[in-house]
Amino acid sequence: MSQDLADALNAVEDEGTDAAATSDDFVDPEAPVVTKVKSYDLSKSISVQEAVFSLDYVDHDFYVFRNDDDGEINVVYKRGAGGVGLIQPQ
Repeated sequence: MSQDLADALNAVEDEGTDAAATSDDFVDPEAPVVTKVKSYDLSKSISVQEAVFSLDYVDHDFYVFRNDDDGEINVVYKRGAGGVGLIQPQ
């Protein structure tokens, strides 16, 4: 009887490690879902001033653009404390 109990406990432990190994299959039901995708042509570069100007005409708090100065992708955004911020790559 005790050997049967030990075998049963070992089988349960083995199943527990298999379940942990398949935890990659877990899907969080409250995870955010991408509902819309937009694409923009960033081949034409613009100045930071043009990007700030464009920020007033989009329905977002940010504007992604290719910077005229260095050709890199930058972001201008409306700051919560007021004014406009600029994000540049290092």
